[in-house]
Amino acid sequence: MRSVMAGLSLAFILSLMPAGTMAQQDNLTGRWEGKIASMQGERPTAAVFRKVGDGYTGKTLGIRPGTELQLKDLKLDGQTMTARADVETPQGALTINYTFKLAGESMKGQGSLDFGGQPITFDIELKRVSGDTEAPLVSGAAAAAAARPAVEQPQQKQSLDYFAGQWSFKYLGRESALGPAPREGTVTFTRRADGKTLDAAIAGRHDSGAFSESAVVVYDEAAKALTFTEKLSSGVVVNSRGDWSIPISIRFAVDPIKAQGQNLKLRRLISIVSAHSFTITEELSEDGGPFVRLGSAVYSRVGGK
Repeated sequence: MRSVMAGLSLAFILSLMPAGTMAQQDNLTGRWEGKIASMQGERPTAAVFRKVGDGYTGKTLGIRPGTELQLKDLKLDGQTMTARADVETPQGALTINYTFKLAGESMKGQGSLDFGGQPITFDIELKRVSGDTEAPLVSGAAAAAAARPAVEQPQQKQSLDYFAGQWSFKYLGRESALGPAPREGTVTFTRRADGKTLDAAIAGRHDSGAFSESAVVVYDEAAKALTFTEKLSSGVVVNSRGDWSIPISIRFAVDPIKAQGQNLKLRRLISIVSAHSFTITEELSEDGGPFVRLGSAVYSRVGGK
C-alpha cells in the first residue's frame, strides 16, 4: 500500500497560521492577506498588526472558521520578526512559533510546532492589502457561526479493526521511481489469527495497465504504533513505522529507499476522516533534494460498512 496519511486535526491547526514580519516603524502596521503551504496543500490566511508604543501587537485567523487568534511575544530584529501563538485543541495545548522576513509590502516566513511528538513546519506568504487595523479578520456572519456551540467530532479508536475489510482508492500525483500516477483500485486488509497483524492485497490500474502489490501491517497497542512492510509492483520493499498516538492522524517515518538508481526519502501522513474514509498525503525527496509533493489519495470503505 503505497499510500498512507493527513490529519483533520492537523488541517485545522494549519489554517490558523499567520504570516507577518515586523518591519521598522509602521511598515508592519495594517492588514495582510496571503496563503499557507503545507503537506495538506494551500489555504488562505490573514493577519493584522498594530503599532503600540515601541512594539507591535497582532492577530491572525483562529482554529475554527470565524475565530481570531492573538499573537504573543512579537519581536523585531532588523527585518526579522518572531512571534508565537498558544492554541487549545482536543489533543491539548499547542504552541506555534513563527519566524518571518519583511520585504517592502510582502512577508515570507515559516511556522513550526510539535504535534504529538512530531515536528511540523509550514510556509507562509503575505502581502499588505490595506492600512486598516480596526476591521475584524472575519465577517459578522462567520463570527456568529463560530459562536454556536462546537460539535465534538467523532474519533475512531486506534485499532486494526478500523482498516480491516476492503477499501477503494484514487491516488492523484506525479510519477516517480516508486511507481506511476495517477492510479486507482482497491486494497483488502485481512486479519491474521494473532489479532495484531493484517495482510494487505492491492489490486489497481494506471495508464500503463493493471498492477498488484502487497503489505503486512503490524499494530503495537501499547506504543500506538503501526509497522508497514510493503512490496511494490516494481519489487521495491518499503518499510515504515507510523505513530498513531493521535486518533485522527498517523504520521510515518519511512526507511530510506533505493529505486531505479535513486536515493529516495518519503514522508507519509494518514488522516482519519471518518469510519468510512481516510486520506493519505505523500512528499518525496530525490537524491538529497528538497521534499516536494508526490501525491495524495482518498480511501473509501467498500459498502460503507
